[in-house]
Amino acid sequence: MPSRRSDIEPFKVMDVMRAAAAREALGHHVIHMEVGQPGTSAPDLALAAVERAMRSDKLGYSLALGIPELRARISKHYHDRYALDVPTERIVVTTGSSSAFLLTFIAALDAGDTILLPTPGYPCYLNVALSMNLSPVFLASGPENRWTLDTENLGAIAREHKAKALLVASPNNPTGTMLSPERLAAVAKACRDSGMWMISDEIYHGLCYGLEERTALAYSDDAIVVNSFSKYHSMTGWRVGWMVVPERLIRTVERLAQNFFICAPVVSQHAALAAFEATTELEGLKHVYARNRARLVDALPALGFDCS
Repeated sequence: MPSRRSDIEPFKVMDVMRAAAAREALGHHVIHMEVGQPGTSAPDLALAAVERAMRSDKLGYSLALGIPELRARISKHYHDRYALDVPTERIVVTTGSSSAFLLTFIAALDAGDTILLPTPGYPCYLNVALSMNLSPVFLASGPENRWTLDTENLGAIAREHKAKALLVASPNNPTGTMLSPERLAAVAKACRDSGMWMISDEIYHGLCYGLEERTALAYSDDAIVVNSFSKYHSMTGWRVGWMVVPERLIRTVERLAQNFFICAPVVSQHAALAAFEATTELEGLKHVYARNRARLVDALPALGFDCS
């Protein structure tokens, strides 16, 4: 019999993707809207870097925390993008953001601990938490607060449930809404005052329109931040992401990564390093997304959807 902790819901978009692939195998034309990935490929600079690496590098294991050049470049990204000094030592390169959440939950929480999760939210937060024997408590959002986290009662909710962590995503999946800097700061304060870990999913940073995204690290040096090259850098299938962890968790996460994954795919790490220099190409893709977004915002109300 399978273990009880493996009894979780499937990630349904992947089941839909499998069904779509089955139809394609039968010769049917399928328009894919089931899974959250850009319709574009990795930037040209990333592809060129892979070609160089395959010709000149053995592509053996890297250090568990990632190749030093990529970790240093991610550190520079925080300086350039957010005017923050994040030491390279705190950067962990991961096999996509998915493994980052696995590492985070195991490193920071024990079985039975309560974690506060946003709803609507990314389904895998809940499924991974349940497989870890964590106790999820949902923080609901709705149209009354523009589908963003209600920050006013976080402290009381944390105390009521003896929560050990809170996960926040800004921009959020699937709502697409963002917390203002003031509300993100309020989340950080509530976590600090309640003794909770603040886990910040920032995978959609770079794909914001009209608002400037802020990282949780601007408000809490103790936050655990998760990001990825999947969305802005258009590299979903390359399976490479990163974490920023507090100093006290570095060695813990390193030990776990050594045992679970050894390292993130090294060829993807080379591609990710080069992708940081592809801003011109990536911003061009973002303009395409902006035009598509504008078409949806104009068309959906006529179909009965409220986009206010």
